[in-house]
Amino acid sequence: MSVRLAGEGEFVEVLDTNIQIVFRGFLELALLSGSALYAGLVLSDYRIKGPRARPPINWHDPAHSIEHVGVWLGVKGLDLAVRATGTIFGMLSEASAEVGEWFLDHRHHPAP
Repeated sequence: MSVRLAGEGEFVEVLDTNIQIVFRGFLELALLSGSALYAGLVLSDYRIKGPRARPPINWHDPAHSIEHVGVWLGVKGLDLAVRATGTIFGMLSEASAEVGEWFLDHRHHPAP
């Protein structure tokens, strides 16, 4: 291992890069934690209140009202995704049944 003396600018650049890496790691962790918390709130609200619930809005507490509206929007998006997925799977199931019926109608029967 060789050690050399670096100029003052090199040390600052390395230290600055390391601080940016650590800060970026903490930022990614915070973003991931916030996303997981939001997903948990949306899923629990969807399960408990259902997709038709209205968000409680209190003009005297706007921060919580914004939070409730954000979760409500997530519940609406989840409801839309669930309904679209059900519709798509229904169409695929019907198409699969039609393909199976066509295959059975058009197969060749071997001669006895």
